[in-house]
Amino acid sequence: MKVAKVDKNLIKEIIDCLPKERTLFRYFKDRYAFLLLQHLVGEGESVSTIRKSAYSPLLEKPAMKHALALAGRGIITPKILNSVWPGDTYNFLLTLGTWGSNCHRWDQTTRRGYNLVLQLNFSNQHDGIYKKMVKPEYELLLNSCGHPVLEPEDRAYFRETLSWARIDLDFQKDEALIEEVQCDWLREAKYLLRDARWYKKQKRKIADWWGTGGDLDEIIKYCEEILLPYNQIWSEAMLAATIDFIRCELGVKNIYYHTENTGHRLKSIKYRKPPRSIYSQLPKKFCFSESDEAPSFLYDDKYFRRIYNKVENPKWYKLTI
Repeated sequence: MKVAKVDKNLIKEIIDCLPKERTLFRYFKDRYAFLLLQHLVGEGESVSTIRKSAYSPLLEKPAMKHALALAGRGIITPKILNSVWPGDTYNFLLTLGTWGSNCHRWDQTTRRGYNLVLQLNFSNQHDGIYKKMVKPEYELLLNSCGHPVLEPEDRAYFRETLSWARIDLDFQKDEALIEEVQCDWLREAKYLLRDARWYKKQKRKIADWWGTGGDLDEIIKYCEEILLPYNQIWSEAMLAATIDFIRCELGVKNIYYHTENTGHRLKSIKYRKPPRSIYSQLPKKFCFSESDEAPSFLYDDKYFRRIYNKVENPKWYKLTI
């Protein structure tokens, strides 16, 4: 499967080859540490060996204490790592989509072509509470329809999208590049909360253009309380699901991630930049190491080479599983 760029046919082929049923993804705070170690320990690895490696910080997560307590003879196994499930676990639905066109600058892709999109969607439990409290008059109220979120007509079962990740890849070179992880929902909810507080203070009904029929107190409670845990876990849940998907479903071992400055230059991001932590703290939490080398498959694209040659001291994050 040799291509100079990812086209729609390749993305469609990937989607068609993957299971069609609902893919559930359960997540609790710091579960990414368990998922990474499941890939890294093989059939089993000693705790002492892990502590001497670059993955030592993963053992320091509070929830990891339960797994360490089960490690007989100091050996961590995938079975042990998969046995820890705290009570505050959240369910998500994973779906796939496509992103791109013939204008990689507009699409903010690193090279020409299309990206595979992994969507992290809320569960029906959340959507039920959201509809009851906020009373949205249409779907995608807190999402941008121009972004790669799940649309009502995409699946028989519709769920609102919390966040998504865009992926570029090359099977022959065993490489994948995570172009971005992004979340509209929580950002727009902050604007909704701000306005709801203002209208409540003014003792007025919220503006019709918001498209919500909910009581102001209920809207405020949804934004402040129901979304609180999602604000705390969305980015790590999204990246954890993406890495697990790339390794387990796509079978790719070498995973790259943009650094802030290099990524912004290559993708022509000038306005509405994502939080800096998404391109600094987040990959470091996942034990990505800095690299001077770009994914080798990108060099096949002359437009990438032309822009890349102008980037001063380019840097990337890399994780090999």
